[in-house]
Amino acid sequence: MFTRILLATFMSAAAVTALTGCQRPSSPPPVITATSEAPVSAAPTGAALTRQACELLTPEVAKKYAGADAQRQLFFDATPPLPVGDDGCYYTGSTREVSVLIYPMPTDPTAPVNHFHVIRADNRVEGVEFEAYWFGPAESIVAVKDGLLIGIKVAQIIGAWTDQDRADDIELANEVVPRFG
Repeated sequence: MFTRILLATFMSAAAVTALTGCQRPSSPPPVITATSEAPVSAAPTGAALTRQACELLTPEVAKKYAGADAQRQLFFDATPPLPVGDDGCYYTGSTREVSVLIYPMPTDPTAPVNHFHVIRADNRVEGVEFEAYWFGPAESIVAVKDGLLIGIKVAQIIGAWTDQDRADDIELANEVVPRFG
């Protein structure tokens, strides 16, 4: 659990350093080809439930948000590179990135998530049919389901989060969370 929380913290820190230009270029992370097929729209009736991040964030879904050139990455672009891990799926395109991370809910409901008090009424994401909260200044979504947290993020690789990124976070959450189980 600590490793997953630490990994998600580093993912957020990597995004901040990328935005502020504090990151030095690194060699491209390894790319793998995924072969799973899944619908791009919200879960249709009878869709199989899964707890595997890369079955939720398929190549087709990733390309919808990160662009046609989106490639799955095994490491977050940080110095040093951080492994995505078995409970995460991360794609980058030329200008955007998208990720789905699954990690345990803190045992204390008032405990912070990645050092931030995310699960609060004022962070609640409006307009979704499941329990979800904005992480940070609306930079990603953390959904709560089946005692686990599902981190969902669509963002520009360089630059501030946009209203479109936030709208895409909600749209992706509406595709991913109903299929999680």
